[in-house]
Amino acid sequence: MKKRVKPHTAHHARVVPQSCPDCAGVLQLAEEGHQQYILYCCQIGHRYSTSSLLHSKEAQLERSLWSAAVLLKQMGDAYQQLLKEMPRAMASRKAVQRRIKEVRKQSLAIRGIIETTHVA
Repeated sequence: MKKRVKPHTAHHARVVPQSCPDCAGVLQLAEEGHQQYILYCCQIGHRYSTSSLLHSKEAQLERSLWSAAVLLKQMGDAYQQLLKEMPRAMASRKAVQRRIKEVRKQSLAIRGIIETTHVA
């Protein structure tokens, strides 16, 4: 469960190699309570259990992949337009055509990753 509270000040907290999915701040791992409940806290107060951190990271990954897919689509469209505007005899047309193929291949790869990613 994610809550916004004051930054965590536990004296036995340690920095972990993770960033906050909400603000990209540094996360610290702390233990709270008698049962030593694991909690990830960022500098501005976002807090996560291990489960909620993973859920938020999965959502962040999906947003990033879709963002890459949209950007590649837009680049492909722009390169297609550039190709239409170029004179047929221009030597650099081949480079643009090659880049269009690369962008399409990259777009298919990203979509494949999205479609095959299933959170358990």
